[in-house]
Amino acid sequence: MKSKNTPSRETVLRELRNKNEVPKWYALKTGPRKEKKLNERLQASGLNTYLPLKKELRQWSDRKKWVEEPMFNGYIFVKTVSSDFVKALEHDGAIHFVRFSGRYSSIPDEQIDFIRKVAENELRYEITEQTFEKGDTIEIIQGPLKGLKGIWLKHKSKYNVSVQIDQLASVLSVEIPVAFLKKVKGTEDDEEETT
Repeated sequence: MKSKNTPSRETVLRELRNKNEVPKWYALKTGPRKEKKLNERLQASGLNTYLPLKKELRQWSDRKKWVEEPMFNGYIFVKTVSSDFVKALEHDGAIHFVRFSGRYSSIPDEQIDFIRKVAENELRYEITEQTFEKGDTIEIIQGPLKGLKGIWLKHKSKYNVSVQIDQLASVLSVEIPVAFLKKVKGTEDDEEETT
C-alpha cells in the first residue's frame, strides 16, 4: 500500500526527465508594457532571464528624456527547463511561452548572443515581423559582431545583416559595412549551382 508521502510514478518520471534536461532559451510572451517589472520578478525568483533594451528619446510637453524600452515588445527571454515554466507563469504579466506546431520552441544560444551584441554595442537596427524566404548565409569577419552568422538582404536601399528569429516571427536587421562580411559556402544557392 502506498503511503501519503510516496511520490506517484508520473512525478518520479518527470523529475528524472528534468534532471537530464539542459536549460534552453525560450520566449515568454508578456502583457503590454509588463516586460521590465516581470523581468525583475522572474530574476528575483531565481530564473535566468534576458530582456534586451534600447534607448529612445521621448518627448513630453515640457522636456525630452532618454528612456529604455524593450527591443521586442511583449517578450522576455528565459533560460530554463520545461518544469520551471509553471514557476515563470505564476507571475503577474506572464502570459505564455511561445510554441510552434504545439511544441515549446527553444531559441539557439547563438541568436541570443547576436541580440546581446547588438544591444551592448548600440548598433543601429530594425526589427520587423517580415520573414525572408531566400538569402545568402553570411559571416561577420570584423567589428563587434565578428564570428556571428546571419542572412544577407537588401532593405530600404541600405545593406543589412539579418538574423531571423523564428520563435518570435521576427527579423533583427543591423547595418554592417560590406567589407566586414563574407559569404559562407554551403548555402542553398551554392548547392543548386553545383548540382
